[in-house]
Amino acid sequence: MSDSNKKYEIARKIALNKLAFIRHAITYVIVITGLAVINNVTGRSYQWWLWPAFGWGIGVLSHFFGAYLFQSGKLADKLTQQELDRLNE
Repeated sequence: MSDSNKKYEIARKIALNKLAFIRHAITYVIVITGLAVINNVTGRSYQWWLWPAFGWGIGVLSHFFGAYLFQSGKLADKLTQQELDRLNE
């Protein structure tokens, strides 16, 4: 596999991860909004929709970290390089 093909595959994987996060976030907003509306239309004083919002929100946040902050093994590459440097000392 040539270097340009390898770079393309890495870029494609990163782009697909970001797109998956965007879909996840949009779905989260739609569903949680729906749950909040249902909760408030039924006149309940207890705001139970906050529990799924909090739980699912943790999942969305971790998906964000994976898609944008720790992209495609960049952290793994950095740690691998640090270990190689340590072993070569």
